[in-house]
Amino acid sequence: MNYLQIARSHEEVFRNVLRDLRDNRAQRPMGLYLPENLETDAGLEVIFEKYSLGMRYRRFTITDFTVNEGSATIAFEDVALLSGGGACLKYSVNGNAVEYVEDEYVFMS
Repeated sequence: MNYLQIARSHEEVFRNVLRDLRDNRAQRPMGLYLPENLETDAGLEVIFEKYSLGMRYRRFTITDFTVNEGSATIAFEDVALLSGGGACLKYSVNGNAVEYVEDEYVFMS
């Protein structure tokens, strides 16, 4: 799914979710698949291109980002033949501030 327009409409929320993932990767489900140097401050198009476009085999990939009233979700994966995994994580949103709530799903292949 192309989440870029949603990220543009909710840019600070999107960036704050990415910052949480980067800063708390050891505490997030499937955090081992998150890059230690996850980009959070580049232009949204750069982030989208780096983490969602092109051949994604064995590469960290943001697959979806949504914002609903009071919450946001981000889905990511890093999948290869018979290996990898991913998750969809839910955050509460208050203004532009985000707080991790729970995983909606986690998978390993």
